[in-house]
Amino acid sequence: MYAVHHHRYQPDEPAWRALHRYTRAGLPPAIRPWLLDPGSLTARLITASGGNFRVKVLQQSWQRPRFSERRLLGMDDREWGIVREVELRCNDEPWVFARSVIPASSVQGRLRHLRKFRNSALGAMLFSDPGMSRTPYEIALLDGCSVAIPSRLRCDDALWGRRSCFYLNGLPLMVSEIFLPAFRG
Repeated sequence: MYAVHHHRYQPDEPAWRALHRYTRAGLPPAIRPWLLDPGSLTARLITASGGNFRVKVLQQSWQRPRFSERRLLGMDDREWGIVREVELRCNDEPWVFARSVIPASSVQGRLRHLRKFRNSALGAMLFSDPGMSRTPYEIALLDGCSVAIPSRLRCDDALWGRRSCFYLNGLPLMVSEIFLPAFRG
């Protein structure tokens, strides 16, 4: 039998904060335009890498998302979703670690295909949908050794990240993006 823990606070989660809590001067100049850009990160990475871009799926499975992710998505504490973690690779290096959470209630109708998204870029699909809307960003400065980052991508550097909710046909999904040391904007 497995023990079930119902802790609301999870110390291993990044400290995501609303964008307005950061001043533009408080964000490093090299990454500021990337953190604040409302457009497609995928499209921007393709341009920055001269087209040498690919998505490497690290894992995709049904899970109970982290507490802050459930709260952001308006999910019940017991609700599950598809959690997808990928490397966004440019010039054969991991530039961004992305984690997406799609609540079970969002994987229906037109969005049913998200159950088997494979190696495609989620951003390309999101930004091609004319009915897509997005919430304001939350920003975090993470310890590079955080357990929120897969062990193979951990480092000694502090890492900046952003996350927001997207709505397709009124159904939410969350995307977080953490810029890794190999990132060159």
